[in-house]
Amino acid sequence: MQKEEKRKYPRTWLYSMFRPLASVLFRLIYPFRVIDREKIRKPEAPYLLIANHNSNFDALVLAWLCPYELWFLGKKELIKGRFTRWFLQDRLHMIPISRTDNDINAMRACMNALKRGNVLCVFPEGTRQPDKLMERVEKGVALLAMRQKADMVPVYIGGRPRLFRRNIAVVGDALLAADYPPGPYTDPKGEALCQTITETFLALQKRAGE
Repeated sequence: MQKEEKRKYPRTWLYSMFRPLASVLFRLIYPFRVIDREKIRKPEAPYLLIANHNSNFDALVLAWLCPYELWFLGKKELIKGRFTRWFLQDRLHMIPISRTDNDINAMRACMNALKRGNVLCVFPEGTRQPDKLMERVEKGVALLAMRQKADMVPVYIGGRPRLFRRNIAVVGDALLAADYPPGPYTDPKGEALCQTITETFLALQKRAGE
């Protein structure tokens, strides 16, 4: 069933154009060394792709690394204009979310994206945190993962990309839904899963040698 639904979403022309451009960008201009890249290719969609958030480049790096087209969360202020709404929401699969309110519509859209067999990119910190790694993880990530029984693939990105200098990203082992706290979601279970996310990224940071 999932394979049939995934065929409804072939690679769009924007993604098809992006792949070779991104290869040049992240191999020559902002060269990335990627540790364990194969781990992002192993899981079958749907799953959550989670990463720390340093800069606006992060979403581009993840789209380049991932073999699937990404659906991703973005602050709703990004789509105020007609063009940005068409480009980001209609063509690049952005799900707009309010950072100040509990956005039920965004949560439903995320669940639907996973149900349709897509990969959903989420920054668990909720906003850019270039100085403190996963100091605060939003519980909505745990809620989404537990309710949809979706695996999470973590990617650590080592700081802001530097021009013509080696940058680093590390892909970690998937956090499997089978290992989440059992039973329905509760805040204590969500907090426990958030702590696991934090510990996972701290371990990936050490693996990057930072």
